[in-house]
Amino acid sequence: MRAFFTGAFGLLLVAVGLQDRGIAAAIPSGFTETQIVSGLASPTAMAFAPDGRIFVCLQGGQLRVVKDGVLLSQPFLTVSVDSSGERGLLGIAFDPNFASNQYIYVYYTATSPGTHNRISRFTASGD
Repeated sequence: MRAFFTGAFGLLLVAVGLQDRGIAAAIPSGFTETQIVSGLASPTAMAFAPDGRIFVCLQGGQLRVVKDGVLLSQPFLTVSVDSSGERGLLGIAFDPNFASNQYIYVYYTATSPGTHNRISRFTASGD
């Protein structure tokens, strides 16, 4: 995972998994490159929690957490997914009231009953 930062407005662009796919990314003028973590298998999406943690979706169904620049050893959660082609754990969003209700929403390709896309809500409890 790479993060690109720029000047006064703190604009952040993130290129997830580009090296793993053999795609070269050109860094725009005025941006700098910082590698946050490595070794993630097929990252598909990510989101910044209000408390500063980074949640990263892996196509195979794991939701991983980067806290204080370190990838935590255990997944935050794992959902059963059909990860063929462009399926799998594909998205994450934090509830607008995350600070008080701790709700996280994930979008994934479920396998039961039959293959279909699903959005599920989880309540975060720690890391």
